[in-house]
Amino acid sequence: MSKATVLLALLSLSITLELGSAHKQRSAVRGMVERIKYATPSKGDPGQPLFLTPYIESGRTEEGRQLSLVGPLPGASMKSYFSNLTVNKTLNSNLFFWFFPAQMQPENAPVLLWLQEGPGGTSMFGIFVEHGPYVVDQNLRLSERKFPFTDDTGYAVNQDDVGRDFKFALIQFFQLFPDYQKNDFYATGESYAGKYVPAIRYYIHIHNPTAKVKISFKGVAIGDGFCDPEMMLGGYVQFLYQIGLVDEKQRDYVQQQTDLGVIYIQQKKWTEAFEVRIRGPHTELQFCPTVTGCSNFFNMLQCQLKSLLLPEVRKSIHVGNLTFHDGSTVEKHLLEDVMKTIKPWLAILMDNYRVRRFHGQLDIIVAAPLTQLEDYKNAERLVRKIHPQDKEVAGYVHQAGDIYQVIVRSGGHILPYDQPERSWDMTDRFTSGKGWKKNEH
Repeated sequence: MSKATVLLALLSLSITLELGSAHKQRSAVRGMVERIKYATPSKGDPGQPLFLTPYIESGRTEEGRQLSLVGPLPGASMKSYFSNLTVNKTLNSNLFFWFFPAQMQPENAPVLLWLQEGPGGTSMFGIFVEHGPYVVDQNLRLSERKFPFTDDTGYAVNQDDVGRDFKFALIQFFQLFPDYQKNDFYATGESYAGKYVPAIRYYIHIHNPTAKVKISFKGVAIGDGFCDPEMMLGGYVQFLYQIGLVDEKQRDYVQQQTDLGVIYIQQKKWTEAFEVRIRGPHTELQFCPTVTGCSNFFNMLQCQLKSLLLPEVRKSIHVGNLTFHDGSTVEKHLLEDVMKTIKPWLAILMDNYRVRRFHGQLDIIVAAPLTQLEDYKNAERLVRKIHPQDKEVAGYVHQAGDIYQVIVRSGGHILPYDQPERSWDMTDRFTSGKGWKKNEH
């Protein structure tokens, strides 16, 4: 086993913990994830919310770090830190993080930042459903995961805001935990985080040379990334038809809708393009429930996150009575950003850092064939297994220099949930530099 991984869950850019209330609006990923309704805690003493920025600015980082230690949780519990970091004092904008140091050799383990889809999805979903150290049972008690990666104003409105705010939050994080500043750092995420991750990396790439607190940024990993909407929207029709989800008549209708969406993107009519993609009666995000009859796999979120409403849990993670929102307000402010591309920023990353793009073979929302890059076309495809003696093929890998594309078999959009061991192995090989070798298996 190579060195273990640190999971730093700096929870997306959704300000999902705040004192105000959220505006109700249909989420861009409502068809993918049935978000919990925003809610205040149950009866009991939830304690007081903790904001660490004042401690950092006054030089009391050790005191702030100790205060952010997570208290006892129901069931399994391990050392972790949870708190808020202020990224805009004028508008009282805050990002909150949940940091799990590696369980093995934390002093050398790479630090991973995980960001969830959306816009507006909370990375709590990743912690409790995909790759965090905890699983929540029906009684809202925690148990250990078998393959964790740890073995209206003041909101961002575009990816410039995203990159700026996360850069500021990460600088504060490494001021709180200076022992980890020298460790390799990777920004990772899935789906709409295919925009967040390049935005963060681009801002650090530009500002790191002159920064007082430097970040040892080594690479990025993007799962099912929604990076270039124009290219991806144009490819949905043939993909849906070839896998049999639409017939010829339905294919023609989808073609009309996606062509219209591409035209709107080219005209920079971002909201109109978003409306075509999300709300049309036969656009791709609604095909599973309306045409194929397939059920929505992602509604488990409501059950998993109810534990956050328990007063004893809120007290242990230092959020007090702050309201837990469903992310719809974040989505509203990023509406104009959804259909824009971050392809130029991604190109800069690929020229300077290690990049891994990974996909679940069965994903439809951001299907692997819709995200192909020129770099992969001439690269040999390697067959991937977890262990040499395995009979099951885990997936396939294309490599072009330090750029990887990994397809994971029998996995969908929420890949670490569908295939936890294959996802962990893929992440470990990438961050450790072990990679994949021809004829390895």
